[in-house]
Amino acid sequence: MSGPYEQTHQQTFPAAQPFAPVLPASNAGWAVVAVIFFWPLAIPAFNHALKVHPLWSMGDLQGAQYSSQRAAFFGKLSLIIFGVFIVLYLAFIGLVVSNM
Repeated sequence: MSGPYEQTHQQTFPAAQPFAPVLPASNAGWAVVAVIFFWPLAIPAFNHALKVHPLWSMGDLQGAQYSSQRAAFFGKLSLIIFGVFIVLYLAFIGLVVSNM
């Protein structure tokens, strides 16, 4: 007979699962924004957006994250530059109209 504090069977635990890194977003949408609003920045935006998955596949998690962030940066920068051009254009039109 076994005592009240003795284990009668071994408890098994599931094997630990390895850490699975998450694929960062490619931010290809921001690259498309760059094409529409200021196309010269679309080249580096698409370059970085298309490098995210290959870098992640090779195990370069930091490189994939960096490329993802750079693609978003160039897309947002193109939108800001477009906004500045619009403001300057409207200021120029206002200046021309006020001098007529």
